[in-house]
Amino acid sequence: MYEYTKISDNIWQIAEDNGVYCTLIKGSELAVLIDTGFGKRDLRAFVEENISTPYIVINSHGHPDHIGGNYRFEAVYALKEEWDLIRYFEEKDHKPYDLKEIQIGQQISLGNLNIDVVPLTGHTKGSVGFIIPEELILIAGDALNECLWLFNYGSLSMEHLYETIRSTMELPFDLYLCGHSDKLYKKEKLLSHIKNIENLKTDENTKQNMLGFETYCSTYEGAEGKSEIIFTIDKIKKENA
Repeated sequence: MYEYTKISDNIWQIAEDNGVYCTLIKGSELAVLIDTGFGKRDLRAFVEENISTPYIVINSHGHPDHIGGNYRFEAVYALKEEWDLIRYFEEKDHKPYDLKEIQIGQQISLGNLNIDVVPLTGHTKGSVGFIIPEELILIAGDALNECLWLFNYGSLSMEHLYETIRSTMELPFDLYLCGHSDKLYKKEKLLSHIKNIENLKTDENTKQNMLGFETYCSTYEGAEGKSEIIFTIDKIKKENA
């Protein structure tokens, strides 16, 4: 029913629809599912068939391709700052569920593994990441995608994104996973986003239309890797909440 990539014995990157990935982290006493995709298929059944422990579900952020399956579960956790975004984008006719709070700095024990909740705001105002110290891996949702979107309701400014990425470089991990890839990226790849922002391109050649928004697409490619940032012009003028 679902294809998945084993990042390690404990981490599965589950392919959902249209290039979206959810992450299943399997501990000896507890499992964690990060994101629920579009919700068109029964992700809950797949998870429960492939774990032998209790589990919880957490949203990395509130965009519809990552919260669409929330209604299949009794409860879903997210940063409180993201709750209005989740309610804004979710389908209104789906079965209700409990939205519960996680907090920055919280550590979740899975038995043989731990998860540290870290801030990754920018792509949305309440985006969070999850560091697994035993694996030195950061689960980043869409906050650090190679193609990074900074527009639509809930996104913050380019300045805020820049500071988030710089701060993320200081966190204790070596590799990271994103919400639209099953590849592990080296931390150093984040430098490509930093250099892209420092040399942001906003001209007629980079102007485009994305989901009905008039956006710009600035690209950078160097030894660190490739970066593509799609944004509306207001994101480089002032801080947006």
